[in-house]
Amino acid sequence: MKVFDVMSKDPLTVSPSDTVGQAEELMYENHYRQLPVVENKQLIGIVTDRDIRSFLAQSSLLKPEERARALKAKVTDIMTAKPLTVSPEDDLREAVELLIEEKIGGIPVVDETEGLVGIVTYVDVLRFLLDRLENEQA
Repeated sequence: MKVFDVMSKDPLTVSPSDTVGQAEELMYENHYRQLPVVENKQLIGIVTDRDIRSFLAQSSLLKPEERARALKAKVTDIMTAKPLTVSPEDDLREAVELLIEEKIGGIPVVDETEGLVGIVTYVDVLRFLLDRLENEQA
């Protein structure tokens, strides 16, 4: 089984010029926990809900105008640059092992020629497992 068989294709992304507030809103509206940061189809980082919560926690007890200023910060200020990636042709088992070992929720899927083509998350893996279990019972 390959990463391609389970990954979410064409994931929702943010650009380096997007703000923390925009990323937070996208995550909330779409129920996502991580967003690849992409420039010209090339992955340059990833921002997670944890990154945002941690960053905003520094502003949460401050004055409202300071929190508003924090929401206007660029995602590049808080993203993880050069995140772990997998290829669509990588073995799914290796991707799952990475998710577990690194204690992360998702890994961007990058094709050498096309750039970012997907993301494989623990939810994708659980959904795949549930489908397999349901097929076994049918």
